[in-house]
Amino acid sequence: MTSNASPKTLLPGYVAVVLAITLLLAGCNQKASNNANTPAEPARPASTINAAQIIERTRKLDDFSDSVMKLRARIQVENPAAQLTPIPPEVQMTMYRKRAADGSQMMRVDFTAPPTQRDLSALIAITPAGEIEGTRYTQSNNTFVTSRGVLGEDSLFGMTLQEMAGGQPERYDWKLVGEETFNQTPVYRLDGRLKPAAESKFNHVILFVAKDNFAAVGAEFYDDHDELMRRMKVDKLAQINGHWTRMHWTVDNRSRQKKVEFETLEARYDQNLSAALFSRDQLKQVASR
Repeated sequence: MTSNASPKTLLPGYVAVVLAITLLLAGCNQKASNNANTPAEPARPASTINAAQIIERTRKLDDFSDSVMKLRARIQVENPAAQLTPIPPEVQMTMYRKRAADGSQMMRVDFTAPPTQRDLSALIAITPAGEIEGTRYTQSNNTFVTSRGVLGEDSLFGMTLQEMAGGQPERYDWKLVGEETFNQTPVYRLDGRLKPAAESKFNHVILFVAKDNFAAVGAEFYDDHDELMRRMKVDKLAQINGHWTRMHWTVDNRSRQKKVEFETLEARYDQNLSAALFSRDQLKQVASR
């Protein structure tokens, strides 16, 4: 049985990891104004590289076939009493990701600790056109709940499926607006505006890309009123089996008054994962308690 009701569907960040752009998806603290509506004016770009080339170089870092990531997330809530359900201060998860030749992707996110969070486990499917579908298993009535699109938010992290799927930079028109130092790293500052036909909770994105390796090290996400909704900052990157990997990063979810600190515990690439790992039967097995 499938329901189209809005679930607590997870990723990400990249994500994503976060995207996450990280996750995609899913922030900065240097060279950013304290007023979300009036960001600091960056230095004009001195190089001949353009925004499209930078985005392409950044996306090419994500060139592995299949991967397995073990993550820890620490969650800080400004007003715990306002939460409808208690939020654990720390969770651990394993993320399986498989790509097909046509550009489609499958992700499975298993919440492994604490055991009480296993029902947050989810499948995420991304079509070659960038359409996203998230599925969770509800043990209480033995059903699968499916959410489609990029607007729904996960109730634990408060992150959208778009963030969980890496931010989807193809939804934006990008401009290189400056070069500066972000978190002690020389970066390109890119300004992204949502394309007219695209859908997202974020109408405007500012992305900070390291000049030496083209990894995204920070981002700011704004709504259609140019109000700041998220800040993401990467504190540590490392090369694992030749792939730049986000090892430690934070997502400040200002709209949900929640901050999530992510840490990569283990990363394995080019794993040749079986498609059976991404079946509903597998999801039901890992989500049941």
